[in-house]
Amino acid sequence: MNRNLKARANRGFTVIELVVVVTVIGLLAVMAVGAYNRVVNDAKTTKSVALVNTLSTAKSLFVGDPRTTAADITKFNGGPDAQFALIAPYIRINGATPTSEADLLAKSNFPTDGSVTITLGTVDDTAFGGPNPDVAPIVAGYP
Repeated sequence: MNRNLKARANRGFTVIELVVVVTVIGLLAVMAVGAYNRVVNDAKTTKSVALVNTLSTAKSLFVGDPRTTAADITKFNGGPDAQFALIAPYIRINGATPTSEADLLAKSNFPTDGSVTITLGTVDDTAFGGPNPDVAPIVAGYP
């Protein structure tokens, strides 16, 4: 009897056992890929929100700077997306000041292929008779 058990033990796995193991491994892989994709998308969202907060802070510092005049604010609001240079001195990315929006994206490790766009919004100029409320920046194209 001991000889029969030994012979059966050396025969290996059955096809059913292999199918069950492969199926379980496949299900675990699908769940892991789904969880990984969620984590990556959450990280991208967090990174975009952090850049929006950085830009919002830079705009606030620009407005709060005693050297900023009403004319500077009017100039910024006249074409905020073309006036990045006005708020650039108030931005630090890894200790460096970006020179342009493309440089800001590169220093922030965002794609620089044009798929990510930044809209700066406007700053509040109603205190001195302007028509613009504060509009938050938007980072688009990076989930």
